[in-house]
Amino acid sequence: MNHFKVLLRGENFLLPFEGQPTRMGFYATRFVEAKNREAAELLAVDLVRRDKEFRGILNERNDPPTIFADEIEMVEASEIQSTAGYSFFLAGGDSTEESDA
Repeated sequence: MNHFKVLLRGENFLLPFEGQPTRMGFYATRFVEAKNREAAELLAVDLVRRDKEFRGILNERNDPPTIFADEIEMVEASEIQSTAGYSFFLAGGDSTEESDA
């Protein structure tokens, strides 16, 4: 098995922010052990999908968020770091969604 550093980008996440549903994206780095680059991407994306940080997603089924790998790099085991955080950003120019509630 190989070790990989995967830089993930999430887009179109409708999340509560300052009391309003807000369309956001994020960057996150995850280290995984996998057979190849494709398996590394799937494992890293799955780690993020299962994270409790995203249990409050407000997206409708017809407007799903996406997560994909921007970069995948094979690394030595000694280069693996503990990573669990996210760098969130507001998406596009019209980042706040109006609520019908």
